[in-house]
Amino acid sequence: MEEKQSKFSRGLLLFFIGATALFFIVLIVLFLMSTFGKSEKEAVALLAGNHYAIVKEENSYTLYDQKENKPILEDVNGYFGARNIRSYVKNDTELVSIDEKEEEYTMKPLEKASQAEKAMFKKMKKLD
Repeated sequence: MEEKQSKFSRGLLLFFIGATALFFIVLIVLFLMSTFGKSEKEAVALLAGNHYAIVKEENSYTLYDQKENKPILEDVNGYFGARNIRSYVKNDTELVSIDEKEEEYTMKPLEKASQAEKAMFKKMKKLD
């Protein structure tokens, strides 16, 4: 009788040790996934052959030059992407026009936008 109880106790002890080890392994994996799995910056739109990207940061959106790894326009609130022609990105004060073929951009104040560019504002996808 003691032998059965001893085997049962050992089996129960091994089960709890295994379950505890599995629990901690799962916790470690979940921690690593939450730490390294998701980047702080998330691309919302890629423009000009992935040369430029609108990236969501903590509380705003920023237009980045990915090849030079530098920000071009901060606090982006709208964009319109037209593959093979021109894409437009704007914030409250400036407009960036991107030549999709040449992968070059120009920046100007919103007040100096042409009538055609102002008409494009209505087609832009708004960003919160």
